Amino acid sequence: MQSPVAQMAKLDYAVNAVLFLSYVATGKGDKVGLMTFADDVMQFVSPRQGRGQFYRMLELLYAVQAQPVEPDYQRALSYLAIKQRKRALVVMFTDLSGGLSTQTLVGQVSMLARHSLPLIVTISDPDVHAAAQQRPHNMLTVYQRATAQQLLDERQLALDSLRRQGVLTLDVPANQLSMAVINRYLELKGRMLL
Repeated sequence: MQSPVAQMAKLDYAVNAVLFLSYVATGKGDKVGLMTFADDVMQFVSPRQGRGQFYRMLELLYAVQAQPVEPDYQRALSYLAIKQRKRALVVMFTDLSGGLSTQTLVGQVSMLARHSLPLIVTISDPDVHAAAQQRPHNMLTVYQRATAQQLLDERQLALDSLRRQGVLTLDVPANQLSMAVINRYLELKGRMLL
């Protein structure tokens, strides 16, 4: 979540979306909670109602920083399973970096889907999309295009795998993240899935 999109880290976009979502959800009378993690759980705030909860989350998120490590999805979601026993919408902002961590995410979130309603939110990178669409003019651009397309293909496979496991996904550009998350929350609430 450290990588930048349009001069701002993906984590900052995620923090803005989380705060916007928590503000709207508390306004609708829903309980909201928060967990931050990297290779270990860093912060956990039990779900509560009210604007005070929003301000607790605001204070906590103000200090959160991206960590240069692979996320430990198994540890984080095992911790969440102990702390959150009731059915809930679990919105996880993450960066599908591929490899073993993505496979672990798919396995762990599919287990979470048995008892809750998980929504995996990822931020698409316009630079990767542009690199995959560029016309190859030399060996460097051929390599860039092939690498970008491979990244997009791996990402799509992971998202498709999550969907097959009953996990909701949202993959949007950074500048649309907050509104897309709010709209999905309101849609799920309107369909009485929460």
